[in-house]
Amino acid sequence: MIARNTAEIFKALSVPSRIKILSLLKTEGPLPVKNIAETLGMTSPAVSQHLKVLRVVGLVDAHRQGYWVPYAVNSAALHDCCGHLVQVCACPNCADPRESEYGETETEKLLHKRGQLIAELQRIESELEKLR
Repeated sequence: MIARNTAEIFKALSVPSRIKILSLLKTEGPLPVKNIAETLGMTSPAVSQHLKVLRVVGLVDAHRQGYWVPYAVNSAALHDCCGHLVQVCACPNCADPRESEYGETETEKLLHKRGQLIAELQRIESELEKLR
């Protein structure tokens, strides 16, 4: 099941416009379709279609605020996506010259774990915000 979900996420990210939309949302924060379209020089219907795909795979969230529907990056899902990419693309037989002969250094392990904890904390804070 995880492999299927990972494949769907990678498929969603295979379109350059979707990567541009994610990058914009990461830097500018929650934005409505119209603002995204104007910034990227796309039509609103095209942006809406791309956002739908990104929402289905869980990389963006949208919460209606009156007439305004801001779209935002789902940080936890994006962090998980990075983990999947590393897991899929890491070569166990290819040593990184910065690593010891045993693989990841203790500092790298701790930094990775810290990143996972921060992403989980952001996800929990987002869920708490929804409940308020």
